[in-house]
Amino acid sequence: MLKHKRTLVTYVIIGVTLVILAAIFRILGLDRDPSFFEWPILYFGSAVVQAYAALIAVPFTIWVIYMQSKYGTVIVRMFLNKIIYPFTIFAIVAVISAYTMSLEKTSYAYWAFMAELAVTLIFLPPLISYIIKLMTMGPEDVISTLKTSSRSLEDFIASSLHILRLYMLEAYPDEKAISSMLRTILFSMRNIERLKLYPEVWHRFKDLLKAIAVEGAYLPNKYLMKNLMALFMAWLVRNNRDRTARAFIRYYKRVALRYMEERLPSEIVEDLFLDPTLGVFKVLKAKRSLVAYATDQCISLLKKIRRANMLGDITSKEMCRVLSIVDRYFSDVEELAEVLTLRRFINRMRRELMCAPKY
Repeated sequence: MLKHKRTLVTYVIIGVTLVILAAIFRILGLDRDPSFFEWPILYFGSAVVQAYAALIAVPFTIWVIYMQSKYGTVIVRMFLNKIIYPFTIFAIVAVISAYTMSLEKTSYAYWAFMAELAVTLIFLPPLISYIIKLMTMGPEDVISTLKTSSRSLEDFIASSLHILRLYMLEAYPDEKAISSMLRTILFSMRNIERLKLYPEVWHRFKDLLKAIAVEGAYLPNKYLMKNLMALFMAWLVRNNRDRTARAFIRYYKRVALRYMEERLPSEIVEDLFLDPTLGVFKVLKAKRSLVAYATDQCISLLKKIRRANMLGDITSKEMCRVLSIVDRYFSDVEELAEVLTLRRFINRMRRELMCAPKY
């Protein structure tokens, strides 16, 4: 509402300015002297074209360099349609200026000058507003642009994951924007049955996980990450991408460990490792080899948590709580050799830590 009021006030001021100027010309009798406007039309028309060209070229050059350095050439190509609007305005102004300049020595010189002045003032506010909006483009605007310019849903998800990773690696990430982008990606992946196998998607997601686990990126909301990780694992399992799923299990373990640096392991182990792996495998009845591999990685995760316990980073009570969560989660898992090894490890840890009885 405020924006519309500001626009209305701007154009009222422009209208009043034109009326006052026309009244001055009328009082001075210049509107009946076309020769007075011969040179003003030429100089003013030339200045307008050059000013509009500079106003468009300089900010857009800076914007393209910034966007390319931040998002890469591939993403910038999707924003090329953003240049159509200002160049359309420039074309209109240039054509009108050329036409009015051709009327400099005619009896219509006064009207040509006023028309050129009116067009210049009318198109200036939307152009400046558009440039400011473009230069201050936020994550939501970027995602919206990607959605309209992406060739397919898979392409949009891959591009969104790439943008999300870049925002998470910023020195001062916008928590609200990152959560909003995660929700958008989750919404786009809600029907994983319809998603086509698109390697670029899981490569981008792997880069995102790597940014969290290795590059020290910002840690987004754990529940949003949990849902996203579970959706990706379900997508891979449904499409029989076992090798990729194993790689993701390893990354999930590393992501969980990264979250444990800031939160208690008992708050993380189920949400960011067990649910996105074993939880998905239970629902989809995944292959035994995947369950076995996830169990091996779970043992590895418990050993790392145990090492933190031995160093004094977490208490024995917290370690016991983690063991209880894992033990409960594997209570209904098929009796594989790896599962039996896990249970023996849990029982041994319970004895060493003198944990409370299970029941």
